[in-house]
Amino acid sequence: MIKQTIHLFEFSKIRGLLSKMKKSLNPNGKILILTLSPNKNEIPCFKLMKIKLFNSLKRDKKILYSISKLYPKKILKKFSYEVEMTRKKYTDMISKRFISILLRFNDKQIVTGIKEINLKYKKKLKFTDKLVCIIIKNN
Repeated sequence: MIKQTIHLFEFSKIRGLLSKMKKSLNPNGKILILTLSPNKNEIPCFKLMKIKLFNSLKRDKKILYSISKLYPKKILKKFSYEVEMTRKKYTDMISKRFISILLRFNDKQIVTGIKEINLKYKKKLKFTDKLVCIIIKNN
C-alpha cells in the first residue's frame, strides 16, 4: 500500500517502484495507492499552503494519469469523508506538518500560516476530505 506518499517520488522512480511491487505480489495480490484527490479539494489552507497544495495536486494529477496509462486495467475508486474538528486541533496538525507540502516550510511560515487560519476559519472546522484510490491487481 502506498498512502499519500507517491507524489514524493520522481516519475521514473514511481514506474520502477510499481514494477517491483507488482513482481513481488502474490497471485491474487493488489497494490493500493491512496492519495488526495487532485480535484476540488477542500482542505482548509493558509495562502502559502494553498499555493503549494495546488501545485502539488497539479503534479499528482499527472502522476495519476501516468499510472493509469501504465496500468489500463487498474480500478479507480473515490472516497469522501466529512471531517469535523476544532480549529485548535487542526492548527496543531499544521504545526506538526501533517501534510507533506508543509515539510519544507520554516517555523516562521508555519506560525504565520496558523495565525492566518485562526483569523480565516471558525472555531469548528467542517470540510470534505477527498481521496483517490488506484487498485492494481496482479492478474
